[in-house]
Amino acid sequence: MKNFEKIMCVLTVCWMVVIFMFSAQPDTESSELSGGVSYRLISIVNTVTSQHWDEEEKLEKAQLIDYPVRKAAHMSEYAILTLLGFGIFASRKDKKKYIFPIGITFLYACTDEFHQLFVPGRAGRFTDVLIDTSGGIIMMLLIILVAVFVVNQYN
Repeated sequence: MKNFEKIMCVLTVCWMVVIFMFSAQPDTESSELSGGVSYRLISIVNTVTSQHWDEEEKLEKAQLIDYPVRKAAHMSEYAILTLLGFGIFASRKDKKKYIFPIGITFLYACTDEFHQLFVPGRAGRFTDVLIDTSGGIIMMLLIILVAVFVVNQYN
């Protein structure tokens, strides 16, 4: 294993720990975090578009976008996991370098949802595994696009 691959392994494991820590938060903490992000996003939209929403309207709109914001966060976490996983296998000469990171992402998403069964107020859902894995698949498609259109252009 080359030094770069070792570094990518360490970074991948560190990122898995970050995901684990987010998943270990009880539902109240997790909801508070995502609700805060949603509220900040709505506040930015309010300022940029000069909507002049009052506090009640901002809270109402933040609640409307909370679910998509949470799922986008899940997808982003696992997109990063896939990117780091790709770094481990990038030097391979076969297509497994694209498949293995998605497999790691899927398996880790499964263990993450299982872990959430034991966290107060959280639930393990296979639909979340699919959402998480879709974030990884989107990242892998971006990696492949870069490889095909950018890297191959200079070879």
